[in-house]
Amino acid sequence: MTTTHNNDRLAKLTWRERIGYGLGDAGFNFYWAIIGSYLVFFYTDVFGLSAAAAATMLTVTKLIAAITDPVIGGLADRTSTRWGKFRPYLIWGVLPMMGAGILTMSTPDLDDTGKLIWAYITYSLLMACYSLLNMPYNSLSAVLTANTQERNALNSTRFFFAYFCSIFVGAATPELAEYFGDGDRYSARGWQMTMVCYSIIASCLFITTFFTTRERIQPPPNQEKTSPLTDLKDLFTCRPWLVLFVLALVFMITMTLRGSSAAYYFRYFVERPDLLGSYVGLQMAGLMVGAMCASTVTKYFDKRKLMIFLLCVVAVLSILFTLVPKPKSNGVLDISTNDIHQLEAGQLLGQPHAEGDHYQWLRHDKIFWIIKEQVVLSETGPTLNLENAKGQVISVVRTHSDGAIQDSSDLPKEIIWMFVLNILISIALGFKPPITWAMYADIADYNEWKNGRRATGMTFAATTFSQKIGSAAGSALMLAVLAMMGYQAGEMQAGASLTSIVYMQTTVPGIFALLTALSLVFYNLTDKKLEQVQLDLKERYQV
Repeated sequence: MTTTHNNDRLAKLTWRERIGYGLGDAGFNFYWAIIGSYLVFFYTDVFGLSAAAAATMLTVTKLIAAITDPVIGGLADRTSTRWGKFRPYLIWGVLPMMGAGILTMSTPDLDDTGKLIWAYITYSLLMACYSLLNMPYNSLSAVLTANTQERNALNSTRFFFAYFCSIFVGAATPELAEYFGDGDRYSARGWQMTMVCYSIIASCLFITTFFTTRERIQPPPNQEKTSPLTDLKDLFTCRPWLVLFVLALVFMITMTLRGSSAAYYFRYFVERPDLLGSYVGLQMAGLMVGAMCASTVTKYFDKRKLMIFLLCVVAVLSILFTLVPKPKSNGVLDISTNDIHQLEAGQLLGQPHAEGDHYQWLRHDKIFWIIKEQVVLSETGPTLNLENAKGQVISVVRTHSDGAIQDSSDLPKEIIWMFVLNILISIALGFKPPITWAMYADIADYNEWKNGRRATGMTFAATTFSQKIGSAAGSALMLAVLAMMGYQAGEMQAGASLTSIVYMQTTVPGIFALLTALSLVFYNLTDKKLEQVQLDLKERYQV
């Protein structure tokens, strides 16, 4: 008698299912992108927590959240419904996730102690709800198909949508916060309403994933009832998984440092906070390009060797990034207070006033991301006096006596190099997620082949455990360094404080990328070995 168990485990996926699954990760990035790029900045410069307090809070809450991942992974492995093991969580967790996200980005009128307690409770709740949805979602990719190339394509599609959403969130968040905050990008209400919009959209995407996917791969029919501790033992005796555990931890430190330090880098070093949305958005665009290329490039190159090469490229480019100097002239002034301001054209242009020069002052009203409308102001002299202009972005155009025109809003070459290096680094980093998430699914198959037991949820949950530890370490490292160097929110930084911000955006992520590359030297689950594993499993269940 022939069993039909797992007889379509090597199925090819339709584009409907690929896109449906990918939209789920877009939903998660309406939360994760704002957490990764703006949450640290929100806590220090909007909510009003000190850098040291925020560092401790993020570390403690993420460590607690990391512990919940294996619990939820073990629970999902033992869930049995007519919709499957993992899909139902995409429905069950929608409303709790929405509520936790909105509460996290809310700022009640409390004293310093009350604010800190509120941050601990709401962020812990958000991380718990995120795990409740994200653990089963990650595991779902391993049970849609066991076809290696299909998994590569599925994960490339997934991360295309993830990064596309991150581009939107990275670019739109400062603008939406400013819009909902009535022109004040540091308004607490603006950030809260931005999260309300994001959480509604994300919920719709999770539901879409539920209705467009199907679980095909189930545990072996004769698998004994095992405990989560047995699942963990299988993982911690699996060399390929241990390598990816270390890789995920160190890689997340890299990504967290780059994402969290960008707001500080552009506010205090570049002194152009108006460019932050463009910088983060293009960073996500680079990651998306890398993710899109991953499934094609891995057809011709070994995944492990490719990742080692790309991470070494990241390390080299990050060191080069450190050498980019501070721009000699800001060119544009982003006004952050309603005080009376007197602007000097020579300061914005980097050159003193000369007899016969004519000036035209401009206000840049941003419509979205890099799309701007320039509004001509009435003042035509070398100075401009402004009052109640908080949130306005001002530049000046000078016409020299010889007819030459100089526009202060033209980006200095230093800033152009910052953007170029950021995009190149992001493209190289973009290959990592689709490749390694496919590797995690391969490891679930490998453990099933080796031990006769399948623990898909635990495999992914224990991996995200290491990611959250890495994310916590990255956030804590950055905030701890800022606290030690005397960082004061809202005040211009200098000396060690400013230098530490620069290194956290450039050199330090490069060092951690190099460590990530070194960890992959010990990965021994080759593509050839995986082909044999899949053939053996297919034959095992057709007997």
